[in-house]
Amino acid sequence: MSAFPSQLHALLQPRGYPHPVRAVELIETHISWILLTGEFAYKIKRPVLYAFIDLRSPERREFLCHEEVRLNRRFAPELYLGVSPICLHEDAARVAGEGPVIEHAVRMRQFAREDELDRLLAAGRVAPAELAAFGGELARTHAQLPRPQPDQQWGRPEQLRRVVRDNAAECARAARACGAATSPRSLQGELSRRLEAAMPRLAQRFAAGRVRECHGDLHTRNIVRCAGALRAFDCLEFDPALRWTDVADEIAFLLADLETQQRPLHAQAFLAGYLEESGDYQACALLPLFKAHRALVRAKVAALSAAHPGALPAEMSDACGQYRSYLEGARRSLAPAAPRLVLMCGLSGSGKTWIARQLAPPLGAVHLRSDIERKRLAGLPALERAGADVAQGRYSRAATLRVYEYLAQCAGEILPGGYSVIVDATFGRREDRARMRALAARLAVPVCIVHCQAPCEVLEARIGERSRRADDPSDAGPAVLAWQQSHFEPPDASEGVPVFAVSTSEPGVLEELVQRIGAQLTVSAL
Repeated sequence: MSAFPSQLHALLQPRGYPHPVRAVELIETHISWILLTGEFAYKIKRPVLYAFIDLRSPERREFLCHEEVRLNRRFAPELYLGVSPICLHEDAARVAGEGPVIEHAVRMRQFAREDELDRLLAAGRVAPAELAAFGGELARTHAQLPRPQPDQQWGRPEQLRRVVRDNAAECARAARACGAATSPRSLQGELSRRLEAAMPRLAQRFAAGRVRECHGDLHTRNIVRCAGALRAFDCLEFDPALRWTDVADEIAFLLADLETQQRPLHAQAFLAGYLEESGDYQACALLPLFKAHRALVRAKVAALSAAHPGALPAEMSDACGQYRSYLEGARRSLAPAAPRLVLMCGLSGSGKTWIARQLAPPLGAVHLRSDIERKRLAGLPALERAGADVAQGRYSRAATLRVYEYLAQCAGEILPGGYSVIVDATFGRREDRARMRALAARLAVPVCIVHCQAPCEVLEARIGERSRRADDPSDAGPAVLAWQQSHFEPPDASEGVPVFAVSTSEPGVLEELVQRIGAQLTVSAL
């Protein structure tokens, strides 16, 4: 990397800043110099030329500083404070000082590098629940991001196809630094096949508004814990074609990174949080393709680092190790998967949701909950109390049929992506379970039923407590429970699929259930 410019050397001293500074630390990346001053960090774009970016013009650097602030404030407004001019005063550079402006810097609130997600993961300092919360927040942010203009090419299927193909080719060229035996060329055929098969779905999603001006570089090194919550930072500001993309591509980047780092529970939690908030279950069918693509992005970056003229032998070895890990991650993403379908069945208060939440992480499964999807179909927030008139309104037979049909539709979009699905609903009628069995047969996916049971007094107590807490999407009350009890058609062996009866009022039920399901479901990571 080029040396820090002599005309900016005064910024390495505390007197170069308009606020108290004890010491200055300089960090260099391929395209930036970052000056850490304690309370604030200043990011200066280097005057470099790469195949993917040209920063030789001062005007271009200034423009991209403003773009970086504009884009990142959508994800982490508390971190991005503005753009500061760097002035030359008495032959010394000063931030926001007097004299002619010689450069610009993005001004950020400084954070500890130990709070970046990759380091939190390595230190065991971040729980999957934080990734679930981050997934939900990301989905809310995505919903507010700009959509493409009618005449815009960025984000269109043809443009996405070009980005994926170009990246695969660039990765193959960069791989030479790590040895010909590790070339990704063997993956390109399957990647191209999946890409072509996805084109109609990508076109449909573009028309439906699933393409947004996204973060563009959402991996674990670009996420930090800030004020107790995970925040994305360092958006890809220099190329609109790389940030205008399908949101499935965006979330696939973080999933690919987490899975390559062997963090399946964190990956499952992130995806669960995102899908529950967004309802974008269709994205699952595209995730294998996009995870492979994003793993190759990370592999390419690692290989380029290994090939950098200034890299030391140890740095080259480490970079090539990362390259091989991400290449293997891409292979796993494109390998055939064996998803399973689990139907949670039982009366209100029988513990279906509790069991489903415990089963989903070890199964790497997507949890579909009828209470949430019923509200989504009605355009209501999940926790809004909508009332539950027995067999009327949103709980009429016609409305309930629509919910079960929608659950089947969602499961039919998730399973082809290789993700197991747990469908959490009463499933009190044989015909509702038959619909799911037919789906499993059509997709050649194993299916089983988990029938949750508890004594009547336990059901009533749980429903009462849930209503008092007002923190659950279920609207079921005593009248609904009484109606279910008189109309429930319990599953049995005549339905032709394994049925596991579980008494949820007994201790140790989860461990016993996993053992009993045994050969029917493979309890493994993503």
